[in-house]
Amino acid sequence: LRFLVYSPMWGRSHVTFMGKLADVLVEAGHEVTLIGPIFEAHLNTHGTKLAKVIEIPTCAAMVEYQAEKADQFVANVWRAKSTLGFLSEVAKIKDAWAGQCNATLSHPGLIDQLREEKFDAAFYELMDMCAPALFHLAGIDKIAITLSMASFEGSFDYTGVPTVSSYIPGPMSSNSEKMTFLQRVTNFLSLGIIKFFFPMIAMPYQDVVNAKFGDDFPSLFELAQNNSLLFMNDEPLIEFPRLITHKIIDIGGITLNDDHEPLNETWSAIFDLRPQTVLFSLGTVARSYLMPEEYKQTLRETFRQFPDVTFIWKYEKPEHRISEGLSSLSNYLLINRPFLPDDPRLSLFITHCGQGSTTEATTAGVPLIVIPVLGDQKRNAQVIARINTGVVLRKEDLADGEKLRDAIQLLLTDKSFAERARQTGDMIRHRPFKPRETFVRNMEFLARYGPLRMLDHYGKNLNFFEYYLLDVFAFFAVIFSFVFVTLFLFVRFVYRCVRLSIGKQKSE
Repeated sequence: LRFLVYSPMWGRSHVTFMGKLADVLVEAGHEVTLIGPIFEAHLNTHGTKLAKVIEIPTCAAMVEYQAEKADQFVANVWRAKSTLGFLSEVAKIKDAWAGQCNATLSHPGLIDQLREEKFDAAFYELMDMCAPALFHLAGIDKIAITLSMASFEGSFDYTGVPTVSSYIPGPMSSNSEKMTFLQRVTNFLSLGIIKFFFPMIAMPYQDVVNAKFGDDFPSLFELAQNNSLLFMNDEPLIEFPRLITHKIIDIGGITLNDDHEPLNETWSAIFDLRPQTVLFSLGTVARSYLMPEEYKQTLRETFRQFPDVTFIWKYEKPEHRISEGLSSLSNYLLINRPFLPDDPRLSLFITHCGQGSTTEATTAGVPLIVIPVLGDQKRNAQVIARINTGVVLRKEDLADGEKLRDAIQLLLTDKSFAERARQTGDMIRHRPFKPRETFVRNMEFLARYGPLRMLDHYGKNLNFFEYYLLDVFAFFAVIFSFVFVTLFLFVRFVYRCVRLSIGKQKSE
């Protein structure tokens, strides 16, 4: 079978996830072509080792954004106080992304080549709305959506899954499943923001395709709705239990290899320096060198208070000499060691709680201190709090050395966290269904029998009043009111008759 993948080079975790999905299909004996527009050239990878890659050069608008605004975006994210603040920063990128979409659709011979290939099915991540247009032009209607995050609450328009904001946290919520009244209010509002955010992001893309192919080009929003399957980077054994439909398939952990290479001599020696080793890594988006200076100083002073612990800090600018004066800090760039947390000598992982890092560390059985910075990381942090394998701090707590010190001290001395983490990891590794086999078999089924319109429930066609039975409740309310008023009038009539009769008897 022949599969087409649309995967922009944006965000290492997203690239890794999509590249692994492509490789899994190739390993199963299929032909896979990956369309890779370059958003972030510094990543220098499309995530795949086996698929054929058609690389789309960076457009002028994206080059300008990366040169002038990308670092400022991350710096602003460090200071954003809410989901709305983060989304406002993301909204600033949309014009550059739409410009890159125009470059992709204008790439010489691309659309004709894709039509000639006659792909059996395609998939993309619902972060870039250029894919629905590209697949439509290529004549592909057997389409799956993927998501490298674990949650996409508020996505009824794409998945048909109802949102239950009373106990299921939104994708960017800092709430747990047990919420107060005010938390349910904020959760409801955050889900409303998400619902309207993605159509807003799609608007510049729609302008691009309409300008290029005419105003009669289908709505990208409607094209995205016509998906057959949705693959979630979600591990049900630790996630908040939620409603799903038959279209939702969990493949959390698919990026992890079953066999891990041991550390080389250099890294092994670092892990043997002291009785305990702590990794501090905040991923590849919220880069450490762009965090506020007071946070950096708090980290340095806190690490200094643990002379018997080796701290490994993923810091992207060695020339800053951030480890100067700290004998317990190994200042290395660890981007090329994605499976480092799987080493049994790792005592603690301090992470931003991105979905990839969280899945990796949880599967490895490592206790965590989670410091969410942006996006879905706040929700992921509440998952860790729920299974009690770590401690949650706010990014603002990095200004308070006492909170960070106490958290590190607790996780290094209270062995119950390590034991729960070990048990959780063991459970995940022995789950009854493997994500790779699940993904491959479902994609093969889609390619042979799709589009799978039988999985679309009719609820998507109902309006708001019909879906929530408001018209039915209104009908019963009218009936109840009618009966109540009728009974009231009847009782009042009887009462008056009786009262009148008694009055006559007294007068006689």
